[in-house]
Amino acid sequence: MTRKPSGRLRSISGLSLAPLGAAGFTVVEIVMALGIGSILLLAMVSLFASINRSYTTQNVAAGVQQVTRLGIDMIAKNIRLAGLNPMQVAEAGIITAQPAQLRLTYDSDADGTIASTEDITFLLQDNTLMRQTRDGAAYPILDNVSDLSFTYFDAADAPTTLTSAIRTVGISLTVEEPAGRDKKLRRTYSTRVIGRNLGFQ
Repeated sequence: MTRKPSGRLRSISGLSLAPLGAAGFTVVEIVMALGIGSILLLAMVSLFASINRSYTTQNVAAGVQQVTRLGIDMIAKNIRLAGLNPMQVAEAGIITAQPAQLRLTYDSDADGTIASTEDITFLLQDNTLMRQTRDGAAYPILDNVSDLSFTYFDAADAPTTLTSAIRTVGISLTVEEPAGRDKKLRRTYSTRVIGRNLGFQ
């Protein structure tokens, strides 16, 4: 008994193809699948770009916070030293108290003189926080600083411009760093520092 084939086979150049009526994908289905795949791929790329931008911004924010605190800490350390005067040197203390510039002196080695390295000025120059000694040598502390300001207070916590009356110094520092394409991250940090050695001469 001869078994009949289940369906007619197409034949092209002697090669047998799938039987007529067999299941398969049409051109429309293939195009739709490619379209859906493309949409999913674009969504994944967009999500990755968004995550990358967020990661970049967070890294920049952490870096800005760290370096700004280092800059403020350096200024604060010198303010606490200002007026240190174990040998009663006449010039120890705050010498210049301007809104964007602070000059102070101290006798940290107790030799009875104010050396150049004990006469310090903090100022903003070309968007860079600078530490300058009396001999004119200037050292950059922090780049990308858009604003530096000082405020001064007396023993009663009232604002003052009289250098001999200053007991507390307020510091405000604003840093602006690039954060991704055509974006900048801006942070302002402020603190107040008590001059531990001010007012004891």
